[in-house]
Amino acid sequence: MLLIDEYPLIVRVPDKLLEIINKFNDYRYFLIEGGRGSGKSNFVARFLLSLAELYNLRIFCGRETQASIDESVYTLLSDLIRTNNLNFDIHATKIDHRTKQSPIRFRGFREQGSINIKGIEGMDFLWVDEAQALTKMTLDVLVPTIRKNTAKVFFTMNRFLKDDPAFELFRNRKDCLHIHIDYFENPYCPQALVNEAKECKARNIEDYRHIWLGEPLPQSNNAVFRGISDIVEKYALPVAPQSTFEYSVGIDLAKSVDNTVLTVMNKQLKRVEYFERMESENKTSWSYQKEKIAAISRRYNNALIVIDSTGVGDPIVEDLHRDGLNVYYHQKENSDIVTPGVKFNMINKERLIEKLKVAIEMKMIKIPDIQVLIDELIAYESIAMPSGNHRYSAPEGKHDDCVISLALALWGTNFGMYEAYVKPKPYSHIDEFWGHVKRDIQINKNLLTNEHEERNLDDEGRNLETEF
Repeated sequence: MLLIDEYPLIVRVPDKLLEIINKFNDYRYFLIEGGRGSGKSNFVARFLLSLAELYNLRIFCGRETQASIDESVYTLLSDLIRTNNLNFDIHATKIDHRTKQSPIRFRGFREQGSINIKGIEGMDFLWVDEAQALTKMTLDVLVPTIRKNTAKVFFTMNRFLKDDPAFELFRNRKDCLHIHIDYFENPYCPQALVNEAKECKARNIEDYRHIWLGEPLPQSNNAVFRGISDIVEKYALPVAPQSTFEYSVGIDLAKSVDNTVLTVMNKQLKRVEYFERMESENKTSWSYQKEKIAAISRRYNNALIVIDSTGVGDPIVEDLHRDGLNVYYHQKENSDIVTPGVKFNMINKERLIEKLKVAIEMKMIKIPDIQVLIDELIAYESIAMPSGNHRYSAPEGKHDDCVISLALALWGTNFGMYEAYVKPKPYSHIDEFWGHVKRDIQINKNLLTNEHEERNLDDEGRNLETEF
């Protein structure tokens, strides 16, 4: 156990964070999360500087991206050093202790799209502030790189979403001490911030909960789909097909990284009535997946198969068409060229997703209460491009196969999504009688037409004999 008396007076600790000091040697990772004014970053900065004055430590302060030193905790550390007259030299982009071998360095883990963790292997102390921005890809590279047995890693964050990668990875680990702290639990929170918190609470309770209580947002600011909960209904799948309905099946193919997903939509009811995410079949043969697709299409009244034919999907589509299945054909604008399946490019994908976006916003469709589908819809993002278009995709490290499958199934309804469904009238005995009458009349008409055509043929034959 480390005693607080061993440290300089720089360490001003909210009672809730005393556990970190008292159990410092018991854990490798420390996850401190909460809202603004909770003192989490200020505490870690003070604690880190105190340790650096007592011991020789290699210290890294990192974050997902760092365009300049001003985006790091460099300013916070520098201000504490100057205010408390600590024995450090503050340089333009780094901090060094004057007598101890305690260099403090700052790093953005992602630089120009690639992950850079060079030099971190032998560090003693890593502090990642704004850890809610860390991606799963960065964590997958970063964590195994911390090889020193005595190394300590601190994450401070105000969560964006409930499943932020750093939070999900460390919150339940036995070697991680997880603490949530709010501004009212910090006796050192300035009164000005307390007043701001009260103003925010009065103005917008949702903002207050996220900004000041550290509660995650339901969706990111870049989320594509809004109002997802309004289209979710609880009903059992699969729904048995009925002869009076037409169906479309959207298929997003995969074999290794993602998952093949099949989504069947009732064109008239605009409701998902079959859903399958083929997780265990991902690494099986394509022939199995083709057989499954064919079986689902035939079961649902020869459902229109709308499939991503980009790359590996191209030969699959050809085989399905050759087998006589009802495959969707895409016609290019201002052209007579038609191609089987949907070949994704930025424009096609944008139209596909935006049609689904409208359908969700206008509550035109219904989906079952399937968590993997709902989670993908909630997380799906839109990034504005310089061209004015939007790049739609799942966040890094997440999947979008359920979203694409649903969008393809909706695309297969054509413009039926805008048409109100009119339930057919019950079929009575009177309807059956008149149905027989109409069929008999039609049969008699066909017989008379056939007789007339036969007479015409006989007359033409006699005329030809006369001419010769």
